[in-house]
Amino acid sequence: MPLNARIFGQYCGKRVTVASVCEHRLKTLTFGFAVRSLSRGAVWGAIMLGSVPAFAAAATPPSPQTILISHKALYSVTLTGTRPGGDYLDVSGKMILEFTDACDAWTTSQKSLLRTVTGEGTEALSHSDFAAWESKAGDDYKFSVRQTQDGDTSEFRGRAKRNGQGDTGTAEYTKPERATYKLPPHFLFQTAQQVKLIEYARKGEHFLSGDMFDGSEGGGAAHFNAVILKLNADAAKSALKDPLLDSPPHRVRVAFYPAAGTANQSDGKAADTGEQPEYEMTMTVHDNGVVSDYDYDYQDFSVHGQLKAIQALPRPHC
Repeated sequence: MPLNARIFGQYCGKRVTVASVCEHRLKTLTFGFAVRSLSRGAVWGAIMLGSVPAFAAAATPPSPQTILISHKALYSVTLTGTRPGGDYLDVSGKMILEFTDACDAWTTSQKSLLRTVTGEGTEALSHSDFAAWESKAGDDYKFSVRQTQDGDTSEFRGRAKRNGQGDTGTAEYTKPERATYKLPPHFLFQTAQQVKLIEYARKGEHFLSGDMFDGSEGGGAAHFNAVILKLNADAAKSALKDPLLDSPPHRVRVAFYPAAGTANQSDGKAADTGEQPEYEMTMTVHDNGVVSDYDYDYQDFSVHGQLKAIQALPRPHC
């Protein structure tokens, strides 16, 4: 279903808070950034992935055989569960994602708006913008993040580079203040991580472990453990009909650990995998890079993101 005026009117015009997002030009960001940002300033426990066998290391940038389709998409976000003693009674919102194959790089941008209601009756609105440029060679990455919640704004901006193929790297922030973080050997940038997960799923592999950097929350690289799950064919079917969703789907669950948080770390390594993950994400991702649904699990609550509208963007003339 194309993202025309009628679709945006349907999904963006029902409430003032959502309409305010839709008045902006379409931009976008990495999956789950707006939901992840709810955890800032709070202490989050773990949702353990369970007993996981040894993982294969994410050692090299993804191969060029995996082609991600340029597209823009609209997702709804709804609360699916709360834990006893949790703070949240309701979480809802929208995310607009735009992804582009820019010849020798990928560009990602996202606008999102989330509304949260706590058990004390406090209502908060969080508006997030993310943009990233990532070289396909895996050696250069630029990012910009801006989040506003009830008038308070936080911002991250910077650039990360790899010293050589499979080598370490450096992330340099210019906002909110100048800071430098070392990135560990064989780390992946955000889109390269998604490509690597798709490649593993296509090969019939089951486990992937590595370190990922996207700059969305400050700090250095975050360690992740991923499991390729058995796909339920009926559950994978979407009510939304579009040729972009005809690409073969895969079900993937990823546990993310806190990002390396000190600028003077000697090796740039993220949190020890012996620790509990900060959160877990389960998504249905297609061979062409389109994500048709996703779930985020936190200690206090869980949310579901569902694709509501999608449109292919023209490929560039490289």
